[in-house]
Amino acid sequence: AVVSTQSTGIITQNVDRLHQKAGSSRVSELHGTTNIVTCQRCNYVTDRDAFQGYIQRTNDQFVAEIINVTPDADAEIDPELIKSFNTPLCPDCGSDLLKPQVVFFGANVLPEKVEFCYEKVRAADRILVAGSSLHVMSGYRFILDGTRREKEIAILNIGPTRADHVTDLKVTARCGEFFSLFRDNNL
Repeated sequence: AVVSTQSTGIITQNVDRLHQKAGSSRVSELHGTTNIVTCQRCNYVTDRDAFQGYIQRTNDQFVAEIINVTPDADAEIDPELIKSFNTPLCPDCGSDLLKPQVVFFGANVLPEKVEFCYEKVRAADRILVAGSSLHVMSGYRFILDGTRREKEIAILNIGPTRADHVTDLKVTARCGEFFSLFRDNNL
């Protein structure tokens, strides 16, 4: 996650609403969220849980047996079984072009979202990067912008990052353990 002070808000690359679940309210989801599903044809929008229920109702007899779990955590399923799966259709236009409201690898973040995040960087007095290698430009660009604007930059990560050379402070630690120390010691 690329994070600024809570008063300015959080810019996150996470798509799982992790920061909201932790109690943060001013979160900009740079890559979107898997909690919302949209139709690519008519822009129909639904909650992921409601969509999951729709998938289960239209495939009430479908039971998948996982053959193998691949290194990227994908599941390999018998191709014959996949043929019996009923692809959900958009209830508004009938399209099968439904997807989570996320930016997939190789796609671009919406320009208005990028500009909104640049505004947050401009408003912040310092920037904290927590738990990101910054290997993708979508997050790294804000650190470069912060550097140009002479913002203090701190990085908390368990390994090297693309921005180590521009940081004012680098802490090598696991985010959960590090932030738990602050919480547990009322810092």
